[in-house]
Amino acid sequence: MRELFELCGSDPHVLFSPYCWRVRLALQHKGLTFSSRPLNFTDKAPLACSGQTLVPVLRDGEQVVHDSVAIFAYLDRAYPEHPLLGDGVAATRARLLEKVVFQSLRMPLLKILVPRVHAVITEADQAYFRSTREKALGMSLEAFADPQAGEQALRQALQPLETWLTEQPYLDGEAPAGSDYLIAGLLFWAWCLGTQPWGEGTAVDQWFQRLLTRYEAQYGPVQRAL
Repeated sequence: MRELFELCGSDPHVLFSPYCWRVRLALQHKGLTFSSRPLNFTDKAPLACSGQTLVPVLRDGEQVVHDSVAIFAYLDRAYPEHPLLGDGVAATRARLLEKVVFQSLRMPLLKILVPRVHAVITEADQAYFRSTREKALGMSLEAFADPQAGEQALRQALQPLETWLTEQPYLDGEAPAGSDYLIAGLLFWAWCLGTQPWGEGTAVDQWFQRLLTRYEAQYGPVQRAL
């Protein structure tokens, strides 16, 4: 039995972690079934099996793996059909793409999504989220949040992907694979929190909708926050 420990809001069906969405998309790519184990920010005890306190954690029989990229690598070893990252140079390039693109998109999305995350989590999680994020950001959540500026910065940061996706349907070519899921997790983060801060009908939007359709065909509709 495969179990995915992942982050949820006060509604356990609202699953919004970009890192956990990477793994959900990877499991869909491999055609693997799994049971979701939704956790709040402050639910640390169930993660003890992984030796650390962060999601995602995948438990596959006796194997326990944490960190989304490490889980991708594990899935390719354990289930080599339909590779995610590939081997050698291909895997290295996928990780490079993840570092470059993920960092450029994450901060604009944070400016948009911080208030939404705070709104959908439990009261106990709100206190935890505020204290840890304000320490990391060096300012209050209210001072940091700027959805309008975040959306403008996000659309600018998406331009290289927009250009690439006008030439082919997926980042990895004619079919999706690891590079698509490493980046798309960020857009699923926004989508599950009830917003779409990228342009409707753009190449990026069409790419996201293709991935969403593939995912929902296998696992059912994605629950979005109101």
